[in-house]
Amino acid sequence: MYLFGGGHQGGIRSGTLNVPGIVGLGEACRLRGLEMAEDEAKIANWRDKLQDLLLDKISGLVINGDINYRLSGNLHISIPDVPNSAIIARVRDRLAISTGAACSSGVEAPSHVLRAIALSPNAMEGALRIGIGKFTTEPEIDRAAEILGGAIGTIREVMEP
Repeated sequence: MYLFGGGHQGGIRSGTLNVPGIVGLGEACRLRGLEMAEDEAKIANWRDKLQDLLLDKISGLVINGDINYRLSGNLHISIPDVPNSAIIARVRDRLAISTGAACSSGVEAPSHVLRAIALSPNAMEGALRIGIGKFTTEPEIDRAAEILGGAIGTIREVMEP
């Protein structure tokens, strides 16, 4: 939307600044800063627990990316012998999970990020991104591991010759 008239900010834009909105955003940022370190540590613990549970339940599972330097709420895995589309079809109504990488959402080709970290084509085909957030609970982590482990077990049974 374009607003015409006025010469605010050297003629770049028109209109009056939303001072209450600006102050509110600043306060929200300040409050978030107070709790962010604790929240991120908790989220990272849930991510690591889910990772350990999945490694125990799913043979051949690969953790993608750097294990030490990653976002606390992001677990990116590959199951090289199982197409991610088959997994998504079985769990999409129960888990916040997606294929590939966030930077290639909606793109059919494999992610340039997954290629850059040298994933094999087979691993890219089985790549999944799992989101964990501030309000994720321990029972949800346990349930997610059960859902994924069961779905992958079922898919492998169907795929066996």
